[in-house]
Amino acid sequence: MGQYLGLFFANGVVIGSIYALIALSFNVIYSTTGIINFAQGEFVMIGALTTAWLHVAMHLAMPLAILAGVFTAAVVGLACYLVGLRPAKGASPVTYIIITIAISIILKSLASFVWGTDPYTLPKLVQGGVRIGAGEVDKHSLLVIPVAGMCMLLLVLFFRYTRVGLNMRACAENKEGARLCGISVNNASAASFALGAALAGVGGVMITPILSMQFDAGMMMGIKGFSGAILGGFGNPIGCVIGGLMVGVIEQFICYFSSGYKDILALVIVVVLLLLRPRGILSR
Repeated sequence: MGQYLGLFFANGVVIGSIYALIALSFNVIYSTTGIINFAQGEFVMIGALTTAWLHVAMHLAMPLAILAGVFTAAVVGLACYLVGLRPAKGASPVTYIIITIAISIILKSLASFVWGTDPYTLPKLVQGGVRIGAGEVDKHSLLVIPVAGMCMLLLVLFFRYTRVGLNMRACAENKEGARLCGISVNNASAASFALGAALAGVGGVMITPILSMQFDAGMMMGIKGFSGAILGGFGNPIGCVIGGLMVGVIEQFICYFSSGYKDILALVIVVVLLLLRPRGILSR
């Protein structure tokens, strides 16, 4: 296994970067609204399928298709909040969970109707491969890492230097205090859903050339991202990134023994780690 160690680790970091983006998208929404959105995986799917459909079927240029896919995911996320969650303001956490699960089922059904049940794929943004140990990793996969890092950096700048980002941070710290300062909690919550969905959409676009995407693939992606957020510590963005990377690396090393059980075993390991430290690696 030693000669494949670098290869498995590189692939784990690549997939883990996608999970880290999804974990961050969970965290953005949860920190601002207190809602755990179990429809987050469907935003991954919508961003990916919209991009693939526009580029492959409608022959739109790849950059424009990517922008349109991410924008569509953001609009759908905003619509889900305005239509499904905002009217339930003040509901219990269990009610919010049920609503987000219902939204997930609706989005999945709509996606199967619009795009069908066949998987979609995208051409790789960069061709060729890089030799690592006894194997090779394609350059598009390695491109995922800096793209995810750039998204995280932009997220930091957004929260530090934009009015909307500062309002969202204020709501995350103290909603009543933010409201007394004249900040609209509803607007900040809506912005968090749009931003979280856009982050998930970027993750979907980047992973589609590697694993392809279909209408029901978002659920497992969402579970992996959620596991990363829980493992790292909900409410801590750095912890979410570390947790997502850990889930990706664990999953790839499990593939060495049996790729058929990687989804189950990766989550089992996460559960075991959470039993040892239930608040996550870097709890808030």
